[in-house]
Amino acid sequence: MRKMIAALLALLLMCCTGCGHRTIQASSFALDTEVTIRLYAGGEEQDAEDALACIDSCERLLSAHREGSDISALNASDGQPVPVDALTAQMLARALDIGRETEGALDVTLLAASELWNYKSDCPRVPRQAEIDEALRWKGMERIAVEGSVVTAKEVRIDLGAVAKGAIGDEARALLRERGVTCALLNLGGNILTLGQKPDGSDWVVAIEDPAGEGCVGTVAFSGSRAVATSSGAQRYFEAEGVRYHHILDPETGFPARSGIASATVLAPDGLTADALSTALFVMGEECAEQLLQRYPDCAAVLVREDGTVRTLGAVDFTCD
Repeated sequence: MRKMIAALLALLLMCCTGCGHRTIQASSFALDTEVTIRLYAGGEEQDAEDALACIDSCERLLSAHREGSDISALNASDGQPVPVDALTAQMLARALDIGRETEGALDVTLLAASELWNYKSDCPRVPRQAEIDEALRWKGMERIAVEGSVVTAKEVRIDLGAVAKGAIGDEARALLRERGVTCALLNLGGNILTLGQKPDGSDWVVAIEDPAGEGCVGTVAFSGSRAVATSSGAQRYFEAEGVRYHHILDPETGFPARSGIASATVLAPDGLTADALSTALFVMGEECAEQLLQRYPDCAAVLVREDGTVRTLGAVDFTCD
């Protein structure tokens, strides 16, 4: 997995070359991946370090796997109201909204089902159908109520993994903007957020990994502050009896989604939207993806089909390799 992440970072990140400006860089391990902050205009080294600290602080609130986090408290609340940080409430409310807009293709209540697959262990396994059925009893976004900074979650188990990287990137980017940084790139393990225009006036260019193997299927180019997120079956998976099982579950079945899409990349104004929609498009498939993107005129997508062909949705400057 780490080898794949390293390869993905090398593909995705095309640095700001030829800018003639001093680059400030800071890196750390967070969100179960390598995180890198690059400042190209404005800001100091402390600002980059503070952005990393912001990411860690947000993760402590939002991780379903960290003791003492807001999400852990909700999952252990037995349906009682829980006061949470304003960021947690805001993120959860937005994720629930997008879940409704995608008719459940994005679902942040799949923790019980995803834990059955045990992807992060050395011994993942295919769960029995009876186990999946039991786990899906703990699914249901309609059982979550957000009222201000108080959340009530009844008989559900929440995991914000489908939106957290992008949303946390939004917080770090906002911090840098407040510090006077005018040009920056944030790489959260392949989730890319940009801030401002590159000093040399050229476009940001992000490569899209080929989910079938080495290299990339093409690049997207854009200007200004944007976010790019990719959901792919190649990012985390295991094989059993000749069948590959990736980690992106279909909320309806509790099994890995089989929509005909091998990867979905979304370009959006903010990280949470890019992250959430990339997962939803991967789950729902090409036809429904086209209909959904019409509701998000500021977003665009690049879909790689299982046969390796590519389709773009919305206004996106995509160059096929």
